[in-house]
Amino acid sequence: MQNLLFGLLTGSVLAVAASGFALLRNTERFLHIAHGQFMALGALLALVLSPEIGAVAGIAVAVVATAALGVVCGKVLFDPVKHRGGNVLLFTSVGLAFVTYGAMIAIFGTTLRVSEIELGRARDVGPVSVAPGEVVILAITVVVVAGLWLFLGRTAMGRDIRAVASNRELAHVRGVAINRVSTTVWAVSSGLAAVGGIMSGVVGSVTTESGWGYILLVLAAAVLGGIGNILGVIGAALLLGVVMDMSALVIDTSYRPVVAFALLIAVLLVRPQGLFSFHARKEVAA
Repeated sequence: MQNLLFGLLTGSVLAVAASGFALLRNTERFLHIAHGQFMALGALLALVLSPEIGAVAGIAVAVVATAALGVVCGKVLFDPVKHRGGNVLLFTSVGLAFVTYGAMIAIFGTTLRVSEIELGRARDVGPVSVAPGEVVILAITVVVVAGLWLFLGRTAMGRDIRAVASNRELAHVRGVAINRVSTTVWAVSSGLAAVGGIMSGVVGSVTTESGWGYILLVLAAAVLGGIGNILGVIGAALLLGVVMDMSALVIDTSYRPVVAFALLIAVLLVRPQGLFSFHARKEVAA
């Protein structure tokens, strides 16, 4: 049961980050490979700032800074080439990932960093030992998922985002402010990447190399859940986390990513559209 708890924590980190990844993909129509680097950047900023200005302020500044960076990158790097299609956007994102990675090495170095935020003393709750900080992380995930659901389903901006995700051209004709939607999505997606990275840094550790591992697992969760269904992606992320950590009972923990992709391949062989997608995925025209 202890491994199940660890799996839920891992899945929570993935769920928060993957929801932002799926949101951006559905509206901007490309796979944002630099999303993993934004996760690492948010985590590193929080770890560096927290001892100086306090944990809450450090985390808030890290999330806002990462969200702002996402908006700037969207306007400066991606909007000018958006008309060239998904392939160009994809490779632009790959280039941004390497630039961000290099900048993080120059600023933060390559040292392994561990958060100074304490999870607290673990207490036995039935068959598992649970620390207060772990409960907080699970609660944050619930709040983020519920907040995203309410934002997309109950607000005017959320309706505009869903309209753009469904049919960008029709939404434009109907008077939806496409640029405002794009700015909002970049901010929310990048902010969620930072939150996911910070959560990962609190329960474990983070280095400038972490972004590459993050994006692989986020991609796996997005494809497994059915990338057009954000709630499905969140469910798949939780499932991946549980499967990876439960596998530690029988195999070495270094094989956790292998287990994740083995599950992904097995599911896609049976259900190519993903576990929680009701429609087969369609190729996006480049």
